[in-house]
Amino acid sequence: MADRLEFKEKLSGILSAARGQGGKIALEDVELYFEEDRLSQEQVDLVCEYLLAQKIAVTGYVPKSGTVKERKEEPASLSNEEQSYIEEYLKDIDQMQGKSLDEARMAYYLPKVVDEALKMHHVEIFVGDMIQEGNISLMMALDECKEGQEDEEAVMEAVRAGMQALLESQTETRRQDKKMVERVSELDETIKGMSEELGRKVSVEEVADRLGITEAEIEDILKLAGEEVKDEE
Repeated sequence: MADRLEFKEKLSGILSAARGQGGKIALEDVELYFEEDRLSQEQVDLVCEYLLAQKIAVTGYVPKSGTVKERKEEPASLSNEEQSYIEEYLKDIDQMQGKSLDEARMAYYLPKVVDEALKMHHVEIFVGDMIQEGNISLMMALDECKEGQEDEEAVMEAVRAGMQALLESQTETRRQDKKMVERVSELDETIKGMSEELGRKVSVEEVADRLGITEAEIEDILKLAGEEVKDEE
């Protein structure tokens, strides 16, 4: 138990450290942080997946099978709204004057961010959100570079990592949402079945006993669903 608590504390620690670095961390820093724990490669991967789910970009980490990045299908087609957004956004970029060095750098990289967003586009995420996430990562990456010394590939890797973190975060959110919908559906079917079987209103205790879960879990599901245990008319 002590080992588990210590590991949880370290997970919280690396999460806080990554957030303190603008929501990103390098894979080598993750491995160094847990060096004394002698984690297996699978365990390191799980830590990285956890960080991605918390919307932390892990530069240098390639998500394993089952993650968004591993899918082999082509990027999703843009909706009409997204196409219009891209057209207007690119026009705005073209109109940037680039009077200062910072403006010139942004004008150079912004179209590249759009290209990356299109390559990584996912049907469940508006392309504009991908671009915004990429732009945030871009600005943080450029801020860390000394004037005239930025490594373009490293900058774009940071952009891709930021977008990947968004994809992973959204995927995890939807997975949890789907799981909750399934639990609500199961609960609803159980309540209906028991009400018909018994011919009366059923209690939370009875439903919990039938499903083999606690009353608190039942109440939590009902609260999230905005429902209550009641008779079916």
